[in-house]
Amino acid sequence: MRISTTAFVAGLAMVLASAATPAPAQDAQTQVRATPHRRAPLRIEVTPPGRLYRQCVDSPVIEHRATGDTVVPRSRCWWAVR
Repeated sequence: MRISTTAFVAGLAMVLASAATPAPAQDAQTQVRATPHRRAPLRIEVTPPGRLYRQCVDSPVIEHRATGDTVVPRSRCWWAVR
């Protein structure tokens, strides 16, 4: 009787231990679902009527930042008629 009780307890412990740890395939599926799908940035193309075009002026501008003054490019654009 002692041997069957010991075997039963050992078998029960093994079943509970294997049920407590998920299988590696389940971990892989959970990890795949947890990472979101990254989309490409949205891009909008504007095609104006024939006589309009985009005119831009570029110039360097000094920006006052916490790390010190920095020169950065700035551009101003507008629609112009040919």
